[in-house]
Amino acid sequence: MKEATKNSYNEAINRVVDYVNIHLKEEINLLAISEVANLSEFHFHRIFKAFIGESLGSYINRIRLERAAQLLQTSQKTLEQIAEIVGYSTPFSFSKAFKKHFGVAPTTFRNTQTFFPIKKEMKTYPFVELKWEKRSVEELEILYLRISGEYGVAVHYDEAWNSLIRFGNENRLINERTQYIGISHDDPGLTTADKRRFYACITVAPSTKPKGSFGRLKLEAGDYAVFTLKGSYKQLETYYQSVFFSWLPASGYHLRNAHLFEKYLNSPDEVEASDLLTEIYIPIGKNDDKF
Repeated sequence: MKEATKNSYNEAINRVVDYVNIHLKEEINLLAISEVANLSEFHFHRIFKAFIGESLGSYINRIRLERAAQLLQTSQKTLEQIAEIVGYSTPFSFSKAFKKHFGVAPTTFRNTQTFFPIKKEMKTYPFVELKWEKRSVEELEILYLRISGEYGVAVHYDEAWNSLIRFGNENRLINERTQYIGISHDDPGLTTADKRRFYACITVAPSTKPKGSFGRLKLEAGDYAVFTLKGSYKQLETYYQSVFFSWLPASGYHLRNAHLFEKYLNSPDEVEASDLLTEIYIPIGKNDDKF
């Protein structure tokens, strides 16, 4: 495949993936998606599956149900509300699809005490004493490079970050104000390793144009609970477990419908793993606020 053609397809797939993430509540049909991608309906299916590894229908269904699973265990919303949020017309159709995908009914899933109930082999996590602060964050424009696969695989992450930084330097996008950000879209307790999505990101000016494999997103302004981890990135899963299983239920906050993200304050190229500093941003709203 010619490089120009590959870049064009990557741009189209990035637009489609971002569109699906934002429009889960709505009916997503092939015609609308093809227009977003600017590709014919006939060719789009093959291109999407070649780049993502599953059909568009399977992808949309999986993302909807994984989003629903997160809501079941991090919110007090009813099945009716969750079904509507993720695009199902009735609680019955939602429950049927959920049980088919996860093997348990939504109510059973919600009432399971373990936060990640569908893992075949449950992990135990050490207790983490969490210190946090509430911050009001302005909207951020980011340029991203998407990684698909198991979280934390060094060779894939190194390649992605090196490509992103090289592109940023070549296009004079990186300066002393640049922030380095990571977005993990999927819960490792819900999504199989080969389908997990991570975005390696840098903050950029609003005028920045995405190109090829590089996409662009906005991180919403709003209130965030910010936790600071000092140490290896391998500890992130334990931190997230403690945040969602221990801190969130007792906090008086709910998760806003916005990206949670990590901000990397230094680099493994500069310091030892034990001295890495990572800020974890959790989008929050008060439980009595309108969602």
